[in-house]
Amino acid sequence: MIPYFQSLGERIERAWLCHSYNEDVFPGLALNELERDPPLRHVTPSDIIDFTFDACQPFMQPGSRELFGQPPVMVFQAARFYIEALFWLSGTTDIHEHAFSGAFSVLAGSSVHSQWRFTQERVINSRMRCGRLDRISTKILRQGDIQLIYSGGRVIHQLFHLDVPSVTIVVRTYVDRDHLPQFRYKLPGLALAYEERDSLQARRMMFIAGMARGQIAGLREYSRRLISSGDLETVFETFSTLLRHKVDSSFFTELLDAAREFHGDAMDLFKEALDGERRVRVITALRSKISAPEPRFLLALLMLMPDRDSILEAIRLQFPDTEPIDMIETWLTAISGKDIIGFNFNDINRLIFRGLVDRLDTDSLVLQIKGKFGDDSPYASLEWLQEHVRKMTDSELFRPLFSSP
Repeated sequence: MIPYFQSLGERIERAWLCHSYNEDVFPGLALNELERDPPLRHVTPSDIIDFTFDACQPFMQPGSRELFGQPPVMVFQAARFYIEALFWLSGTTDIHEHAFSGAFSVLAGSSVHSQWRFTQERVINSRMRCGRLDRISTKILRQGDIQLIYSGGRVIHQLFHLDVPSVTIVVRTYVDRDHLPQFRYKLPGLALAYEERDSLQARRMMFIAGMARGQIAGLREYSRRLISSGDLETVFETFSTLLRHKVDSSFFTELLDAAREFHGDAMDLFKEALDGERRVRVITALRSKISAPEPRFLLALLMLMPDRDSILEAIRLQFPDTEPIDMIETWLTAISGKDIIGFNFNDINRLIFRGLVDRLDTDSLVLQIKGKFGDDSPYASLEWLQEHVRKMTDSELFRPLFSSP
C-alpha cells in the first residue's frame, strides 16, 4: 500500500460518511482533498509501477473486458469508492461521459482537454440517441491540474494525451446507477452505450470481421441481412466493423444506399459519424510515421477538433506567444510530401493553403497568386486554381482546418 493514497482515501471516506454517502457531494469532497494535499507532492509514476509489481497486493484489481486506462491501477479501495492511477500510452480517448463521479488530478504529462454538450433530438432506444454535439471549451491540462467528474451528460469530455506516459489520479465512485448506461459520442451527434453489449450482436460482428478479412465466406450476404433486418444499433456496428477492416468502398457505398431504403434519414447521421471514424484511422496511421512532437500535436488537433477555430484555440493554449497559422505552416514544412500530407508544401501550395485557412474567395486567391508569381503564371489560371483548391479541400486530413464552427 502506498501511504499517501491510504491517508487520502481515509480522509475522503470520513468526510463522505458525514454526508450519508450522497453522490452529489462526492466530487466536491474529492476535489477539496486533492487540492489540499496534491498527489504530485508525494507520489511518482514509478512508485505506482513498483506497487503494481509488489508480490503482496492488498486488494484485487477490478477486471473488465474494456479497461479504461493503459493500464488502470487501483491504489485505494473503500466500500463505496476507490482511487486509481490511469496510465496512458497512446494518444486519445473517445468523446465520452461517465457513470461515476469524483475528480482527477494530473500526476504526469499533459493533455488537450475538450468539453462538449449533447443536445438530444431523437431517442432510438436506451443504448442509442441522435442529436447535436457542440464543443464548449478546450484547455491544456498540466501536472497538478484538477478536474471534477460529474456522472452522466453533465460532463462530456475528450482527452488527447501529449506526453507518454501520461498519468492521472482518479478518485471515483464505483457507479452512479441513475446515470447508466455510459455513452460515448461521435460527431456530429451520435450517442452510443459502450458497455454490456448485446451478446448476440457481438458474435455477429466477430463473424462479419472474419468475413471482411477473407477468413470466412458470406460477407455480402450476411452484411445485407443485418442491414435489412437489424435494429439501428446493429446497422451502425455493422458499418463500423466493415470500416475498420477496409472493405471495398463501392461495396460500402452500396450497403449505405440499401440501408437508407430500410432506415431512412438516420443514415445521413451515420454516414457523417462513419466519415469521422475513417478520418481518425487515417490520421492515426499517419501519426505513426512522424516522431517530431509538434507536428504530432498538429495531427492530434486535426483528428480531434471539429473546425478551424477550435484548432487555433488549442495551439494558442499550448504556444501562447506564437501566431497559430504561422506555427501550422512551420510544422507542415517539416512533414511536407505527397505520401504524408498529400502534397508538397512549396510556395504555391503554401499560398493556397493560407488562403483557404483565411477563407479567401477564389478571386482574392487569384490576385495573391498574380502578385507573387506574375500575371502570366500558369498558377493564375482560374481552371487550374479551382481544381487545385478542390483537391486540397477534399483532403481527409485538413477538412476541419478549412471548416467553420
